[in-house]
Amino acid sequence: MEEKNEYEHPGRAQGLFEKLKTDRYNFLTRARDCSKYTIPTLIPPDGNSSGTKYYTPYQGIGARGVNNLASKLLLALLPPNSPCFRLQIDDFTLEQLTKQEGMRGQVEEGLNKIERAVQ
Repeated sequence: MEEKNEYEHPGRAQGLFEKLKTDRYNFLTRARDCSKYTIPTLIPPDGNSSGTKYYTPYQGIGARGVNNLASKLLLALLPPNSPCFRLQIDDFTLEQLTKQEGMRGQVEEGLNKIERAVQ
């Protein structure tokens, strides 16, 4: 009877991570090359440690560009003047929970309190 490694099971995270290593390699290599000229500690080279000396790019235009793009992406995905989520209830569920007419206002008010508490 053949003994199977527990990490080779496709449902395991580590096994899946190792299985997809070859698919990630090209993207990681490109990211490490770009990081070397912008923010070297962002995606460090393979096999680094706490004592690793990183190349210091003696200009800041690459790092400023990376930070600018990251800020624009963050503002596009999560605008500051709107909530990151909204709680809503459909009519069928509202009727089942309250068993009364005209309760939407009170339920919406309670949901708004929860939204503000989370923020």
